[in-house]
Amino acid sequence: MRHHEFRIKPEEAGERLDRMLARIFPEESRSFWQKYIKNSSVLVNNKISKSSQILEANDLVTINISKCEEHIAIEAPPLHIIYEDQDLAVIEKAAGIVTHAAPGHSSGTLADSAQDYFGSMLSDLAGSNRPGIVHRLDKDTSGLLLIAKNNEAHKGLAAAFKKHQVLREYEAIVLGVPKTRTGMIDAALARDSRDRTRMSVQADGKEAQTYFELLANNKELSHLRLRLHTGRTHQIRVHLAMIDCPVLNDEKYGGKRVRVLEEDDIFLHASKLEFSHPVSGEELSFSSKLPLRFESYLQKIYMDVDLR
Repeated sequence: MRHHEFRIKPEEAGERLDRMLARIFPEESRSFWQKYIKNSSVLVNNKISKSSQILEANDLVTINISKCEEHIAIEAPPLHIIYEDQDLAVIEKAAGIVTHAAPGHSSGTLADSAQDYFGSMLSDLAGSNRPGIVHRLDKDTSGLLLIAKNNEAHKGLAAAFKKHQVLREYEAIVLGVPKTRTGMIDAALARDSRDRTRMSVQADGKEAQTYFELLANNKELSHLRLRLHTGRTHQIRVHLAMIDCPVLNDEKYGGKRVRVLEEDDIFLHASKLEFSHPVSGEELSFSSKLPLRFESYLQKIYMDVDLR
């Protein structure tokens, strides 16, 4: 049994229940807490609560989650395949889906969906909890992802990623406007020592380079195209926050000022993949349209566009 009981401090008042729990217990996702709030495992002042409940100072929060409840499997999401051959597949991942199992996300991952669909026809080089997974996208980022269907293809794709031979292009809506129309952000990254769920710029971290191009902007928001030279965890998100252009809705790196949706989906989308087929050598290119969450914000930008 997981049992916690605590009172809300005055400085914590005004926060949603699900966000507060995800902040206090960062090893679990906000969707994890929403599930247990819904099944009455989290009470506020000994009453059934809602995820959206706004907490007040001195509220009593009680958590009771049994071991069997914690291990209830989450159903694997549908798999959206845009290309498939005998060696690989290109998948379009929706925001809100975890790429592979990790602490707080033991089921309901894209890797689970791939295993359900392809069965044993997947590479096992990345381990049993990452069948076919060659690279990953953050949970709240959407877009194109490669799956290896055998070890030969996996080795070839992994080598291409290591040699920077895979073109990965993203689009983002950010708060603010970059100082230049194009540029490269070159800043090493490492896990933040104070918060292990975050990455931060550190001189002794791993090298990381992100290229950006300003497509359009108004006074408040910018539409950017980005290309990865390296592929570090949270790389684009940290780099854009570093130049004071955080990704819209990315509260982890941009703070509350960037929050515009109730969901955690951020305005970052892996829109293009180009690479040589690891077996045939054929040049392949795939594109993905921006999701609906981008639409109204792009309209705001392009109605008052400044193509400087």
